[in-house]
This record gives sequence, structure tokens and C-alpha cells, in this order.
Amino acid sequence: MEFINTVLGTPLGYIVFLAYRLTENYGLAILIFAVIVRLAVLFPINIIAHKNSIRLLSLQPGLSIIKRRYAGDKEQLNEAQYNLFKEERYSPFVGLIPLFAQLFLIIGIMQVVLNPMRHMHGINVNDIDFAFLGLDLLKIPSFANPSPELIMPLFSVGSALCFCLIQNGISPGALSQSKGTNLGMTLFTVALSLYLTLVLPVGVGLYWTTSNIVGIGVILLLNMMYDPKKLAPEALVYLDANRKTPEELKSERERKKQLKAREKQDVTRFVAAKKELVFYALTGGQYKYYKTVIEYILGNSDIVIHYLTNDPEDALFKQENPKLIPYYASQRKTISLMLKLDADIVVTTVPDLQSYHMKRSIVRERNDIEYIYLFHAPVSTTMQYTETAFDHFDTVFCIGDHHVAELRRREELTGLSQRKLIKAGYGLYDQLLEYYEALPRDSRNEKPRILIAPSWQKENLFETCIEGVLDAVLDHGYEIVVRPHPQFANLFPDRMEALIQKYSGYSETGEIVFEMEFASNDSIFTSDVLITDWSGIAYEFSYCTSRPCIFINTPQKIMNPNYKKYRIEPMELTIRNKVGVSIDPEDIKNKLGSTIRMLLDGEGLPKKQIEETLQQYLFYPGRSGEAGGKYIISRLESKGIAGQARNDGD
Repeated sequence: MEFINTVLGTPLGYIVFLAYRLTENYGLAILIFAVIVRLAVLFPINIIAHKNSIRLLSLQPGLSIIKRRYAGDKEQLNEAQYNLFKEERYSPFVGLIPLFAQLFLIIGIMQVVLNPMRHMHGINVNDIDFAFLGLDLLKIPSFANPSPELIMPLFSVGSALCFCLIQNGISPGALSQSKGTNLGMTLFTVALSLYLTLVLPVGVGLYWTTSNIVGIGVILLLNMMYDPKKLAPEALVYLDANRKTPEELKSERERKKQLKAREKQDVTRFVAAKKELVFYALTGGQYKYYKTVIEYILGNSDIVIHYLTNDPEDALFKQENPKLIPYYASQRKTISLMLKLDADIVVTTVPDLQSYHMKRSIVRERNDIEYIYLFHAPVSTTMQYTETAFDHFDTVFCIGDHHVAELRRREELTGLSQRKLIKAGYGLYDQLLEYYEALPRDSRNEKPRILIAPSWQKENLFETCIEGVLDAVLDHGYEIVVRPHPQFANLFPDRMEALIQKYSGYSETGEIVFEMEFASNDSIFTSDVLITDWSGIAYEFSYCTSRPCIFINTPQKIMNPNYKKYRIEPMELTIRNKVGVSIDPEDIKNKLGSTIRMLLDGEGLPKKQIEETLQQYLFYPGRSGEAGGKYIISRLESKGIAGQARNDGD
């Protein structure tokens, strides 16, 4: 305590002493002290914090994109936010400096008020009047012994509330935060103000009240000096456009309440059920990857499949097969469900088992649950996934030879035990080919149809050069279909709306069609040329139609920067120019038009080369569900689950 008094009490007490010498009034001395501290000590800090807050305000559109892009992936989200803050030189800690400085100063002023004579050098205590406006500045307010001093906590709370309300209305830091966060900070500040003025002398409350009042003026002055409306106008427009109405917030709360109740019911059913086989999906869209395997199991055994999904709108909830039981649980709840899971086999398309929210169960003493990974894309394991993505799975359903080679190389380099690598194929291709072959073949497009369908990864075609692509393709008599990735359309509706508005004239003439409904795949397989970036839609298009694609070489998403140490070229690099033509973004203007004409004229890559290339990377085309389904049935039989399999489908 002596150290605190020396470091804080002595210099602050000297300021109070000089102010008292000037006014001969202890209350006025505290008022002057509060003003000096606010303007001479805290104001420079407030300037730094205000500028930092404007920087944060200007980052809001970018932060919103990051939050939407990495929703559900906390590690990627934190890393992306950190990189953005570092790039824009924003520090989240700078905004806390004024608050901590105030609390630090409170300790010092407390020393001054509790021991005033220690700092009033050469002044007799009997000569000092500690009364101010009828209040004893040395007295601690008490509800047990009511006195006029109880008015000071009211002044302190009122000034703190006014300070917070004005700050929440115009401060760039508050504008960057949600109403809930601002409300929480307001409640904290008001509660702190009430507490301090109830346990400390009235002099501290006088300081705190004065500091809050002067602080209001400081906020107004800072907003005049560094106006957020001038320094971050686009961010303010963005926030206004995306601010939810009270009705929307009410509806959102009601929706969350309903989902919570539904989750409770489904989780109770899931925990109580006897489960041999569990499929787990993050989204409703993942069912298409499981479909052929699940249908084979249902058609060739009596096994009951328990399907856990994090999507309350999953279409599986509308089916009525008693052997396929869906359950809804949020990702947060899934963490505990997976840790306590009692089942024989778990199948998922979610990689990185043990690394993020999905952990192996700790319930079974034998640790004999078999975890099976099923791919949702034919891409390489070395570049498009984290390095440890498959290390903790017991079995992997491989799409092609490239997966087997890459996973075995991983085992060699790390000393991992050999996993079961099942030649399973890719069920989605089977479904798409069946869909494509059912399309009518009796007519050609009236004019060439050009489909633009990129990925939604960072720096995809829509984020980098879509205008250049459209400008190079327009006015050539083509029908242009722009089909964004569904995830991109959902996460960035403002970007799509701006694009639609920019090319609205061409939409009116029918030259451009923006396809925002994704239930049908007709436009994919009836197009003559596909333009994409690194999207897997290229392989789907070429696999079904045997037509080549045009790849725009946007920056590639690389999840594992160490992929070269495996000395296996990723398949997406190997086959890129075997099933299509690549164009760098800077060459779009000069090369894209002529490349399209070349492909429409039938020149370029032969159909047979495309077919043979894709077949090299695919096991059991047309029979992928059978391979995966048979394996699961046989494994459950070997685990002693009798009476499940039927021979009629083998």
C-alpha cells in the first residue's frame, strides 16, 4: 500500500494540494483535479483509443466477411481476424487503456481522499473544510445510517449512464459493437460507479461524477476532431444497412428459443437410442455425399442409421424411413455428444478428428468405435486439408488411387499406424451422371451457353475478377449464366446484389442470367462451356458431359503449406490442363474470348482424353454406394451385431 501511495498518491496528491492552494476549497480542488486528469492525462490516451476505434469501425465490412466465411471454424476465424488486425494496425487492447487508466487513477485518488493531510504540506487539518455543497467529502455513504451523502451515488450513477449513452450513440468503438455488447459495458460502468461511491468517501464520488461529465465533452470534442462519418463513411453505411430491426431481433430470439427446445428433445432421443451406426453432418447439403452409401445399407440390411446433423433445416427431417432417424443438435452441443457417444461406427465428412470440436468418444473402455471418413470432394489430401486432417480416423473411404497414395505416404513420413483405406469411389458423381443422362438430348441451345460458376473460397473469381470475365464474354451472342456458389450467395448477398445491379441492362435483354436458385443442376449440364476457378464443379461438369472447362488461375486455397514434402503432385494441379484450359487473371481480356470460340468450334482437348483422365481418379464409377455400404455392413457383422445384414442385396 505504501508503494501505491508513493507511485500514485504522492503525485496526484500534489495536484490536489496545488488546486487547494489556488481555491482554498477542498471540493473545488477535487473538481479541478478531475478536469486536469481528464484533459492532461487521459485526453492523449483517448485520442489514441479514438483513432484505434475508427480503424476498427472501418474494418467492420471485412470482419463481417471473415465471420461469415469461417462460421463454425473458430481457429480459422481467429487467425483471419488476427491477420486483418495486424495488416490494418488495429489493436483490440488500445480501446481498454482509458478504462484501466481510470481505474488506476481511482486507486491514487482514493489514497488522496483517505489520507488528505498526508498531501497537504504545511496546512493544518483544522484549517480545511471538507464540506462541499452540504456534503462531507470524507464520509462514506451508508443506507444503514441515511444522510445527504447518499445523493452522491445517484449523481455518480446518473453521470456514468449519460456518459455511456452518449458514447454508445456516437463513439466509433461503440458503433463497431453490437447493442448487446454496448449494453453490457453500460451496465458494468454504472454498477462500478455505484459500487465505488458506496464503499469509498464522497470525495471519490465527486471525482468520478466530474470525470464522467468532462468525459462527455471529451467524446464530443474527439468526434469533431476525428469524425467517423468522414473517416469511415462506407463502414457506417454498411452497418446501417445490416442493422437488424427490433422485429427481426425478436423473431431471431424466438427462433433460437424454438431451436433450443427442439434440440433438447432430439438430444434426449439420440442419447437414449441404442446406436450401432451414426452418420454426422455439419450441414444439410452433406447428405448428398452419404446418399449412395446410406441407400445401399438401407436396401441390403436391417441396420438402423442414426443421422446427427447440425442443420435444423436438413431435408432429411422430411423423410419417413423408420431405419433412417435424423436428430438435430447445434455444433456446441455436438461436442459433448461426440465425447459421450456410444456407437459401433461413426461416418462423417468432417475432417480433423481430435483437432477441433469433434473428438473421439471417451465412453467406451475398449475404445473400439470405428471412425470412418468419407470424402466430399475428389481433391488431394496433401494440399486441400490440414496436415493432420485424417490422422485420427480408423478408416478412410478413398475416392481414387491418389487418396490411397497420399495417405500411405503420410503414414510413412510420420510413423502412423496403417489405417484401413477402402476403395469406395465417389457417390456424388454417380448421382450427377444419372441426373445428366436423364436430361433430354433432342435439342441444342439456341445460342451457345456459357456458365460461370466459381468456388466460394477466399479470393475466388467473384472477389477478384468477375467483372473482367463478364466484360470479355459479353456482346458475342452468347447466353451467359452466372451461378455463384450457394455458400457465397448466402454469405455475401450485398456483393451479389451489386453485381446484378451493375449488369441489369444485360439481364433485361436475356444476355445474362443470374441463377440464384440452386435446387436444379440443369444449367450446369446444359451449358457448352464452363468458366470457373478452383471449384470442384469443373470435375462434375467434365465427368458428366466430357466437355472441357476454362480455369481462371485465381489464388489457390492451400490448407497445408508443407504439401510439397510428400512429393506427390496434387491431382487438381495434375489434371487442370488435361480437362481444361487455364488462363491467368491478367490475360482474361486478351485470351478468354478466343479460348471460348476455340472450344465452341470443337478444337482443343479431345473428349476421350477428358474421360480417361477423370476415370484415373475414381474407383467403381456407378457403384460407389455398394463398396462403402458393403464395408459398413460387414464391419457391423464382425462386431457381433447379429441379424442385421440381408443377403438378398448382395
